[in-house]
Amino acid sequence: MLKTFLDFDPSLIVDAVEDEIAVIDADGKIVAVNAAWCAFADRGGAGDTNGFLGVNYLDVCRAPGAGADHVAAALQQAIESGRGSTLEYPCPIDGEERWFELQVDRLPSPKQRLVMLRHRDITPRRAMATLASAAKIDSELLGALVQTSSDAIISYDLDGRVRTWNAAAEALYGYTPEQIIGQSMERLYPDGFTKRIGDYRDEIIAGKLTSFEATRMTSTGKPRLVWITAAPIRDSEGRVIAVSNIHRDITEIRKHQDSRQIVAQEVIHRAKNMLTVISAIHRRTAASARSMEEFNEKFGERIASLSRSADFLTSEDWATVSLDALIRSQLALFAHDDTRLTVGGPAVELRPQAVKTIGMALHELGTNATKYGALGDNGGDVAIRWRLTPAEDGGEPALFIEWVETGPSFDAPPRHRGFGNTVLTRLAVSLLDAEVTYNFTTAGVLWSISIPAPHFTVTEKT
Repeated sequence: MLKTFLDFDPSLIVDAVEDEIAVIDADGKIVAVNAAWCAFADRGGAGDTNGFLGVNYLDVCRAPGAGADHVAAALQQAIESGRGSTLEYPCPIDGEERWFELQVDRLPSPKQRLVMLRHRDITPRRAMATLASAAKIDSELLGALVQTSSDAIISYDLDGRVRTWNAAAEALYGYTPEQIIGQSMERLYPDGFTKRIGDYRDEIIAGKLTSFEATRMTSTGKPRLVWITAAPIRDSEGRVIAVSNIHRDITEIRKHQDSRQIVAQEVIHRAKNMLTVISAIHRRTAASARSMEEFNEKFGERIASLSRSADFLTSEDWATVSLDALIRSQLALFAHDDTRLTVGGPAVELRPQAVKTIGMALHELGTNATKYGALGDNGGDVAIRWRLTPAEDGGEPALFIEWVETGPSFDAPPRHRGFGNTVLTRLAVSLLDAEVTYNFTTAGVLWSISIPAPHFTVTEKT
């Protein structure tokens, strides 16, 4: 359980990351930690969570020498500019040097500058890098360690040609040793990548570059984001003869972190939108009510409907939700005149991730339509239709949903594209691997999404 003395929802932190977590404020003081971090900081002790609150983070995690400067600089950068980073540093524990990876990220708190710190013990991985650069290591032992490693371990000569390529590298990139050994490391680079292998080599040999993130390409042209740990390989006389790389695939980690950050921002954005919705409900209810009693009754019903709609996005008790029910629940807040709304499609059940994502999108579309479009005071119509579309490769069909808003016309898209636009475009791509379109035309607004099969089930034949 995360302990904190902030007016801040700690579940956002727990749900967003794994490993040992600490959160600091702009003064560098710890304001929240989880139990795993307490065990880490206590060196496996009882972990009195509250004992760390209010303490300066650098007084607890003391990286020696230059490591302390790197950690302090990363924290300062995140606090002042909001730019996150990842670094590695050694820390002696009980007389033994251990290496840790520290990921620093700014949290989307509207009230104060908060920085989340995630720690991971990478001593085994660093030990592998040390073995790779030690000239006196037994070659058979080194070969066994390299081949059985779960990380991709690669070495290349001073001209940048691949010399060794382990099984994990083949699994990550799709090239067999026969296909890649002797080839330039730049074969893994994306098109247009400007930094050359020689630039990396020189920085690594000079000790200026030991770890970094980079995008690399598989044999099928698929990009992967990798965390690379690098070291020079020396012969028995200390001369550099090659460079070792350890590549760890962090594509999915970054993808989920980005998606969760979007969702956290959506919580804040949605709260602001709620005020707009409540204001619209109040205005419309007051305009149509014939008495104070009728106003109180109708206004109360609509606020209750708003609450029920929110339950779809926060409940964890359900397995699936009807798409039709989700749409009608979300739009009951906006379309009080049923003649302006058309809903239709086959019986489909959405799984939880799709429920949350589509629910957020519908809320955003409904809010925009109430403020600027077809559900506003100027009139218009909204049609929401969905159908199953066959896959080109003969696989499972996708679910295609479209929002067609007619009435107000748009000669050009709105110039300002705020967080609402992110919800309607990037969120679904990140969370559902969906395809999304969002267009403004002279006829109105069109938003559509194609959702892959793992996120829904069909409950009747169509």
